[in-house]
Amino acid sequence: MKMIRHILFWNYTKEVKENHLEKETLQKLKESVQTLEEIEGLLCVEMEENLTSGYDLVFYSEFENLEALKNFQNHSLHEAHKKRCRNLVCERLCGDVER
Repeated sequence: MKMIRHILFWNYTKEVKENHLEKETLQKLKESVQTLEEIEGLLCVEMEENLTSGYDLVFYSEFENLEALKNFQNHSLHEAHKKRCRNLVCERLCGDVER
């Protein structure tokens, strides 16, 4: 089986932008993403500021295979992460590629 790259683009919510909380929010998101590192089959994961226009953030991860990505989607650590981020990000764009 081939490795999978799972790449997401996000924007900060209107509330984050209106209150100029991008820097603090990025730190919260990075800390939350670190909790995902324990998930089996996840090879690497990170959240960073996007350097180009269009989206504010890039979530980058690699998985051992497609099955590992599928398991990640419903994993309890991922569910908790999504709950923590729910009011911080919006407008998701997702891409998955085999490597």
